[in-house]
Amino acid sequence: MLIRTLATLECTKLLTANRFARLACAKDGQPYIVPLYYAHSDNHLYAFSMLGKKIDWMRSNPLVSVQVDERGPGRSWKSVVVDGRYEELPDRVGHKLQRDHAWALLSRHADWWE
Repeated sequence: MLIRTLATLECTKLLTANRFARLACAKDGQPYIVPLYYAHSDNHLYAFSMLGKKIDWMRSNPLVSVQVDERGPGRSWKSVVVDGRYEELPDRVGHKLQRDHAWALLSRHADWWE
């Protein structure tokens, strides 16, 4: 098995080509990981979520990681882990352009809200 570090462009292509990821967040030293659908654009990942545990935890600690896999032929695969910061796009005037952009990206797929 060959293990290598992906180039930045390879990581970007993998993030753009896929929609399913695992989101990791933590609160009080306890990790939490959940699956989610996302959209990638301009070095940002966009996702929709109802209120719940992950939103509560990310509001408390906005440092997150997202992991995306892609299976290749045979036993080959690629994986990208992105470290970032959670940011909400509230339904307020100052975030309208960002919300509209996220909505346009996510709504390209029928199951974007799942």
